[in-house]
Order: sequence, then structure tokens, then C-alpha cells
Amino acid sequence: MGVGMIPASFLAAIGQLGDRRFQAVLLKGLGITVAIFVAVYFVFVTVVGWFLGDSVTLPWIGSVTWVDDAISWGAIPLMLLLSVFLMVPVASAITGIFLDDVAQAVEDRHYPGLGAASEPSLADNFRDSLSFLGVLILANILALILYIFLAPFAPFIFWG
Repeated sequence: MGVGMIPASFLAAIGQLGDRRFQAVLLKGLGITVAIFVAVYFVFVTVVGWFLGDSVTLPWIGSVTWVDDAISWGAIPLMLLLSVFLMVPVASAITGIFLDDVAQAVEDRHYPGLGAASEPSLADNFRDSLSFLGVLILANILALILYIFLAPFAPFIFWG
């Protein structure tokens, strides 16, 4: 196996992006990721509602009834901001669970003589996905630090 095999295999996989199995993995990953972010938002708003209640009594002001609404509405921009940084790692982790489907599609098309690979367990898939998620979160934390010191290069850091 030569060194050129990896770029050739990568280009073969890129050329297969129109495959329905590739698109199914992408749609599953994005769908589950969006569902997770929506669930986290609703859990956050519910927990804030429990702690704040319908009204808050402030000294010298009295009862204030709009604080929980303000925090609920303020959570929307917060979640949007967090999703900019967390969408890619979370989607990658979720999609990583289904990557065996992508590998099988590539092998079926470009390496039909290999035969079927052994199916990893669901626990192995989750462990690998969580490990990859950890690496991506650390990379995003590093990127946030770099944003502070290299602000003019933030778009390049983001894409990097």
C-alpha cells in the first residue's frame, strides 16, 4: 500500500457524496443534533422557570413578574451563540455513530472484493464518538482562546 492510497481513497469518498447512504448519515446527524439543541434549550428554560418562579421580589422595588420571560427570551440568542461553536462538534459526534454506514458504502462501490467488515458494537461506536467529541471540544476551546488574541484572523481560525 502506497502513500498515495489515502488521498485517492479520500477523493473517492468525496466523489460519492451524492450516495443516498452518505446523505442519510448527514441528515440523521443534523436532525439529532438540532433535536439535542432544542431539548437543551427547553430544559434550560424550564429549570430557570423553576428557580425564578412566576415573580421575583426585589428590595425597594417589590414584585417583578417579567424576569423569567426576559431570561427565557435571552436564552434564544445564548443558544444561537453556543450553537455556532458547538454545532460542528456535536454533529460530528452524532454522525460518528453512523460512519460505518458510510465506510460500507465506499467499500461496496470502490472495493467490492473486500467482503463485509465485522460490525462494531454500539458501545464501541459511542465510545469512539465521545472521544472524538472531546477532541473537537478541546479544539474549539483552543480556537476561542486564539480568537481573543488573533481577532482579525477569527474567520480563518473558525474554518481551520
